Amino acid sequence: MIRIFYTLHTRGSLENIHNKRIKFCRVNKDVLLDPNVPVSLRYRTMNTHKYLLYIVLSSTSVFCCQHYEWNPFGRAHLALLILARGGSKGIPLKNVAEIGGIPLVRNTIREIRTVKGVDSIWVSTDHWKIAREAQKGSPRDKINVHWRSPESATDTASSLEGIEEFLENHQEVEILGLLQCTSPFISSEYVQFAVDSMRSGYECVFSVTRSHKLRWRELDYKLVPVNFEASRRPRRQDWNGDLVENGMFYFATRRLIGKGLLQSDK
Repeated sequence: MIRIFYTLHTRGSLENIHNKRIKFCRVNKDVLLDPNVPVSLRYRTMNTHKYLLYIVLSSTSVFCCQHYEWNPFGRAHLALLILARGGSKGIPLKNVAEIGGIPLVRNTIREIRTVKGVDSIWVSTDHWKIAREAQKGSPRDKINVHWRSPESATDTASSLEGIEEFLENHQEVEILGLLQCTSPFISSEYVQFAVDSMRSGYECVFSVTRSHKLRWRELDYKLVPVNFEASRRPRRQDWNGDLVENGMFYFATRRLIGKGLLQSDK
């Protein structure tokens, strides 16, 4: 079977190619500079100014420089993505900071690598040290590296920008799970529940913590209660509390992300 890896030099599409034996995978050009790309990778420049196609012959379902699980039933491709840029200002290289002797990015990978129903796992970074740490361990980890552009790795760039760049370069992904390795208590059990929920048809799933804290806000130099009435302070056991995002993970469909959202009422 022929696998084609390509980067676009200018805008265009491959809609005119209908050979069912050919599978396409959009790859950021920087990935081809990764030392993990086999030396035997052969490339051919098509006689057109639109595309540069990198072609490799393969009889397996494993993509060059990308580890994908076998997907025999054509289900929607679900990818787990860890955004881990190297330019942290508060704590330099915080994503490889160690807790209990384990770098944060490795801790997250250790928890999610056994989750079922996942087609690929990615670490999006702009720093070689984070990329190297992410791919340490046994080959079974199957961790892919997406080289993040400088534009999406600035101090002001949002996570959504990093996600959108990733999806633009990986058109096969239909469901994305964003995982934040700065949540050291991430659990494979929680992630498995999120994956199963997305597979069952949900548009989004995200992690929250139930809080029973009484919150106030400052308004015109006065304190105003936010989630309770001052004259009727509830006991903890008398109310369900608030649900607060804890940032552990966010799952969403490509369609929802295309609207600039990670969450909806579905």
